[in-house]
Amino acid sequence: MGSVLEVEVVLGVGALVMTMLGLLGVAVWFCCSIVGSIVGTRRRLKDSRYEALLGENERLKGFLADLAEENSRLRGVYLRDVRRESKSTRAA
Repeated sequence: MGSVLEVEVVLGVGALVMTMLGLLGVAVWFCCSIVGSIVGTRRRLKDSRYEALLGENERLKGFLADLAEENSRLRGVYLRDVRRESKSTRAA
């Protein structure tokens, strides 16, 4: 009878250990799942903000190029007027 009781105790302890390991595994999996979800969400948000910033950057580059062209045109007009005025003051 003693050996049967020892076998039951060993099997009971083994079942308890296996149950605890299973619960620990499920808890670790659940935590990893939550962390993975959070990291993935942050990465998607970061990527979407990055894409929006790239689009805004391209828009501003175009705007800056247009302003540089306009500035160059106006500088040419100004220099032409300055030369014209200096010639007219010399002639007078």
